Amino acid sequence: MTASVPEVRTRREGAAAAIRRSIILGQVEPGQKLREVALAAELGVSRPTLREALLLLTHEGLCEQEPHRGFSVATLDEQAVRDLAETRLTLDRLAAVTIAGDPAKCRELAQAWAAYEAAGHNPDPLAQHLAHVEFHRAMWAASHNDTLTRLWPTVDALSTLVLAQDQVMRGDPGRAVHLHGRIVDAVASGSSDAIEAALNAHTRQSAEEFIASRIQRPHS
Repeated sequence: MTASVPEVRTRREGAAAAIRRSIILGQVEPGQKLREVALAAELGVSRPTLREALLLLTHEGLCEQEPHRGFSVATLDEQAVRDLAETRLTLDRLAAVTIAGDPAKCRELAQAWAAYEAAGHNPDPLAQHLAHVEFHRAMWAASHNDTLTRLWPTVDALSTLVLAQDQVMRGDPGRAVHLHGRIVDAVASGSSDAIEAALNAHTRQSAEEFIASRIQRPHS
């Protein structure tokens, strides 16, 4: 866990940012209990402030709260990961096909890709993660589909947890950048087959690799 709360925004938001970073960087494990007394002391905040921060992270999907048992880092079982992948595949395909063939929308996607590609060279894993999530948000936004825009916060909450864990286990930001480049190239080509292949490699295959890696990963 990080040792101090960044001096940004409110103390609640600062505590949430510190815990969020620890989850995204894999410094706390999925399912791990978050001990409120120790964590509040470590972050230098009151317990009520810490609880507000944990409730915020629960709303984001990074933490879970159980009655009378407190908070823990959220987990997703294999079926939940597959369900999320299939849902994302359908919605990403809708965004990609809507963008393809529209020069203005393709330019928006290209701008989002340029930002993500640049962030791929950032040595900070948190910056890489945030850029990854932002690329997908920007792709949905570039489709100008109002329903996708409204759905994004819900999908984002679930995706953030999987993407963060996947990044920790793989430790290979170049792979993610390559797969997203294939999506952008496929959309630019206008080929539905190319779009399907690129999204399958990015989403469905990556989900299965993530599940396999998590099963094989030794537990401490």
